[in-house]
Amino acid sequence: MLKIRRAVCDDIPNIMKFMDEHWKPGNILAKDRDFFEWQFVEDGKVNMILGIDGENGTIYGMLGVIVYNSSENPDVSACTWQTIKSSDPMLGVELLDAMWEEYHYRFACSAGLTQKSIKINTLLGGVPTQMDHYYRLADIENYKIAIVKNKNIPKAEKTGYRLERIYLPNEMKEIISEEQLKGGVMSKDYRYINKRYFEHPVYRYDIWKIVNPLRKAEGILITREEVIEKHKICKVIDFYGKVEKLGKMAEAFDALMAEKRYEYVDIYSYGVPTSIYENGGFVCCDEKSENIIPNYFHPFVQENIVLRMMQPPAKETVLFRGDGDQDRPC
Repeated sequence: MLKIRRAVCDDIPNIMKFMDEHWKPGNILAKDRDFFEWQFVEDGKVNMILGIDGENGTIYGMLGVIVYNSSENPDVSACTWQTIKSSDPMLGVELLDAMWEEYHYRFACSAGLTQKSIKINTLLGGVPTQMDHYYRLADIENYKIAIVKNKNIPKAEKTGYRLERIYLPNEMKEIISEEQLKGGVMSKDYRYINKRYFEHPVYRYDIWKIVNPLRKAEGILITREEVIEKHKICKVIDFYGKVEKLGKMAEAFDALMAEKRYEYVDIYSYGVPTSIYENGGFVCCDEKSENIIPNYFHPFVQENIVLRMMQPPAKETVLFRGDGDQDRPC
């Protein structure tokens, strides 16, 4: 008989096998138990809902959960949602219901949804949407990672803003307090941020404070570089602060690209007014854009990628590329 329940640690080998056979063959979550536990196990509990045969242990469905904070009603992001043919045609929906019963979350939102997930959520009354993708090119002769048919580098205001590296969570807390984090939709706490960005087992993130001309820090930017052979680019992964500051960063990004020899800086987000990017020296990238600004690097896919999602329940929602399990090793 099919049971829907929260996973336990003894289920992990079976879950990884299911991932390898039915979700994404060869994915790091299916091959590396340490990484699986880093992503899904907290305080000995597995953040995953299963549809599983109670007699023989066969898994027919899974739904992973990224928990953003330790409150009684946390904000969460669903991920790794997969079902296979079973005696329960509504299993995918029932996994979502079980996630609510288990976590009693305040808000739930995910980006990077598959077409199957979009279809199911639409049938449930959701409205499909997508993240905005913007980029700024470095002024160089040849691009190897990007395909640039139209070298458009908008002139941007010299604002005097710059980026300065920080290395410890306490340095970030001096700029963005725990109370400030609680104020937003899909709010993260420092337990999450420390694990996600300062102690990631695979990726190395660059954490920057955004410094205004008066040397006051006004926000936090998190980036990660990708390298193909000797060519490099910079991904903006997450941001903390007033989103208007992103429109003042072109000069700082130009300096960073010149120093690190990046081909471009790009950013995926939802809920940031597009005028902030367009007035701040960024160019929009979508499926029809003549320039190609890749997002997938492992393996490298030289195509424009759309990160699809459902319209969040709260209008104030702001998401970035690092939300949920988006910036994950393959």
